[in-house]
Amino acid sequence: MLGSSLISGHRPIALLSVWMLFLPVFSLVLSPANAELRESLLNMSIVTVNSYQGKTILTRGSGFVVQSDRFNGYVVTNSSYLEGSDTTTISIPNSGAELVARVLRNEPSYDFALLKVNGLNIPPLEFGQESPDVGDVIWSAVKWGGDNTSVGLARGILRSSYEMATSDVVLFSHSAMLGEGGLGSVLLNECGHVIGLNMRAPGSDGSIRVVNMTSLRLLLSSQNIKITFAARGCVSEVDQAKNQAEFAAIEAKKAQDGALEAQALASSLEKKLRQSSRRNDSLERQTKEARQKADFALQAAEAAQKNAEAIRLELARKTGDLKEEARVMKEKYEKSQLDSEQRFTSAMDQQRSSAAFRENILIGITIVLLLGIAIIFVLQRRRNRALPTLVKEPPVSSNDVAESVVSTELHDEAFDEFVLDGRDDDGIRYLLRISGDQLLNIGGVIIGRNPKDSPYVINHADVSRKHARMRVMKNRVFIEDLGSTNGTSVNGQSIEEKGLVSIDSGDQIIIGSVVMNLRVLSA
Repeated sequence: MLGSSLISGHRPIALLSVWMLFLPVFSLVLSPANAELRESLLNMSIVTVNSYQGKTILTRGSGFVVQSDRFNGYVVTNSSYLEGSDTTTISIPNSGAELVARVLRNEPSYDFALLKVNGLNIPPLEFGQESPDVGDVIWSAVKWGGDNTSVGLARGILRSSYEMATSDVVLFSHSAMLGEGGLGSVLLNECGHVIGLNMRAPGSDGSIRVVNMTSLRLLLSSQNIKITFAARGCVSEVDQAKNQAEFAAIEAKKAQDGALEAQALASSLEKKLRQSSRRNDSLERQTKEARQKADFALQAAEAAQKNAEAIRLELARKTGDLKEEARVMKEKYEKSQLDSEQRFTSAMDQQRSSAAFRENILIGITIVLLLGIAIIFVLQRRRNRALPTLVKEPPVSSNDVAESVVSTELHDEAFDEFVLDGRDDDGIRYLLRISGDQLLNIGGVIIGRNPKDSPYVINHADVSRKHARMRVMKNRVFIEDLGSTNGTSVNGQSIEEKGLVSIDSGDQIIIGSVVMNLRVLSA
């Protein structure tokens, strides 16, 4: 009876413990990997940076948004893209528009630059929660120059880290190369989270250098930039495989311990049966069930061991594939460097030949024009000599007399000067000094963000390229809107549909969002 009570007390506990040991193993094997790049967000949050000198485009580079709302936006890019430029703009994806950017910080020593863009409303990239380790898989992402719709991606391995001698900035080197030396780009983990900023200039060993995530976060926090962090950490495929292998080994050990406990329980029951003077049919049946449970536990332990071995082999295979990918990428990079040098040499030869040809053409055209002007001048002098001394003057109409009087009156005030002085929402001052002689021209004076053949520029994102026109008519100053995007107001009244509107000294004129006052300075 004592043996029977022991069997009946341990049977359900032993069976339940064996099943609970193996359920986590099966669920771990069936769980899929979840680390993947979010390409749609990258296409939107990685933008093209345009550097101009005057109206000439110098470079088109890549940058990424780190903070943005409907009023302000902040973009991180490489300092080397800004060299020699006086204007920088950001291309808005899928729209073709460009917004003017202001440089907040420029650190050429580690190729870092921070730009502020008014009106940029693009979702920022998330920063990773943890810095990567040497040997981790990483991705370089860049918006190719001239193509504002697609992002180039390259996969590589993080190699080493070191601290710059002239600052506290920590750099990594890696093999995720894009084009010629990396072209400058953002560095991502396998989940698409920011972990660094690639430098355009490669290291001495040909690898890409990158400002690590900790140094990049310190640079941004010093400018009061509020970056966005990922909701949870990123686990790579290799780490998932390692975790699965370790978990499977632990569960296999637990299964073996459970089998040994079941075997010990069966042996104890057999010993008690032999010592008992009375054999009980129920005890024999329970002993048989205990043996079956022990056999099942042993089979489960063997299956768990086989599963752990299969996971270990899969991990070794993936590691070998990654090494082979790294070797192939290195060979492609070396071949790409050689091809790039050859293309650069050929392009330079073509440019020199083309420049010489254009120079010869310009010289020939200049000579022809000078000869033509000389011929016209000689013919005109001969014609003047041939005219008779008495020439009948054409009749003068009343309208011509009126126009002559108005012209005389306007030229009497040619020494007046008109001053537009004001500021925008950020407190930046804009001052335009317009002479009265220029307002007497038929076309007047055009004011805008980038008007052709006009020196009166208001470089603000809310001001259209040709925004408004000022001119003098009948001894009065008029202004008209040229179909601008954000409109023109005089003393709080919009003039988009009114044509020419008369203005005087002391009037308030709003161009876009720049508020200005008109002053007339007499000679």
